[in-house]
Amino acid sequence: MKFRAWMMVMAAAMALTLWGAAVRAEEGITVQGGGEATGKPTEVEITASLTGDGELATDATVKFRDAKKRALAAIAGLKNPDISVVTQGVSITNAMDANTQMMLMRGQAVQGGTQKVQVRENDRIVLAHADKLEPDVLLDTVLKILDTAKDAGFQIGGPMPTSYYEMQQMGGQGSTIVAFRLPELDALREQAYKAAVADARAKAQRIADLTGVKLGRILSVTEGEKVNSASRVVVMNGNSVMSEPLEKGITGNTSGDLTLRVNLTVLFEIAK
Repeated sequence: MKFRAWMMVMAAAMALTLWGAAVRAEEGITVQGGGEATGKPTEVEITASLTGDGELATDATVKFRDAKKRALAAIAGLKNPDISVVTQGVSITNAMDANTQMMLMRGQAVQGGTQKVQVRENDRIVLAHADKLEPDVLLDTVLKILDTAKDAGFQIGGPMPTSYYEMQQMGGQGSTIVAFRLPELDALREQAYKAAVADARAKAQRIADLTGVKLGRILSVTEGEKVNSASRVVVMNGNSVMSEPLEKGITGNTSGDLTLRVNLTVLFEIAK
């Protein structure tokens, strides 16, 4: 009896599975559509920082504030309303002199010395309306900002490696100091979605023609899976591929066009 009951349960489960598959088969035609839209970067961001070192925290603070005052005055001296400095926040750490840093990078032992305090502010120097400038003018403007910022005391780029291991992690290459961004994606996103829906409709129509059915309305649309939390975004710049959260825009390491790509899964009704 137990065996017969078990067999009846299994048969019922199999029947429900087959029925469910039949229902899914009758729902319609499911296809994937891809679309993309391209736009010029509208902002240029330069990674920079300001620091002040001292044996006492108060000394470090005074040096930092003096350095910041000089640096901001130099940027203001460019008299370009499209240039701004965005502060990312301040950190307070132990300072490391150049000799100690070099010894660590060589893997040498470092003995304790005079400990200093460092006040560090991470900044972004932003050039807006970059898409309005001709390529040569954009290049000259960015280079002028870089030279002015360095002369004014900004440290350009991210922190230098403090050990041989960190240098290996960087692959022997420096960090990117200039990024080209497209922060507003509403118009680009709409273009990419329209292209993806059109691509899906064309694919579904081909399937309908081949199978002798009539294509109906769209029943559902789902987006493709996220890639590194990038939510459907792939940025193509030459040979580089970069991605970042969709709500933050897209970023490339050259001034070339940025491309937003979207993948959709679309379910079409089979018309009666």
